[in-house]
Amino acid sequence: LITLVSGDLLAGEASAGTYRMLVTRPISRTQIVTSKFLAGIIYTTLLIIWLALTSLILGSIILGTGELLVANSQGIIVFSKDDILWRFLCAYAFAALSMSVVASLAFLFSALVENAIGPIITTMAVIIVFLILSAIPVEFIKSIKPFLFTNYLLDWMLMFKDPIDTLEILKSVAILFVHIVIFYFLALFIFN
Repeated sequence: LITLVSGDLLAGEASAGTYRMLVTRPISRTQIVTSKFLAGIIYTTLLIIWLALTSLILGSIILGTGELLVANSQGIIVFSKDDILWRFLCAYAFAALSMSVVASLAFLFSALVENAIGPIITTMAVIIVFLILSAIPVEFIKSIKPFLFTNYLLDWMLMFKDPIDTLEILKSVAILFVHIVIFYFLALFIFN
């Protein structure tokens, strides 16, 4: 859903032929790109909030409330009832950030073409290729792996470790945020 909407933000205007009308308005091209970019980020965040509310409400109804059992590399961790909600909220906030990177990438590809299907397919292809590259145990790929945003998309799971590795989470947040900024400025440069 995120790639569908974000990939259509600029490409949809191009395919509909409404760019001319937009750029003749008394607002700058930077304002046009920024407003469309922010609309994509807001959509992404609202979608994650909807998923969070749905999962928390349905989970509470179906499974009830109480302790949370988490199985990970540390073994099985039991979180007390009062230690769960803030972890879920932090995990969903991180998920919103990581999906904003996906939205930003689709937005960048949307600035390059006039058909919305291209950015959608290209974004998904980039994610799949980066995930495959991350799994290949070759020395060269290991050296570029820290720079691939897909390496950090699932770091929301760090919220369910005990103790939480705050430094690792902040590093992931910084890297994902840098990707968002880079994708935005590249799209802005291309559009201008």
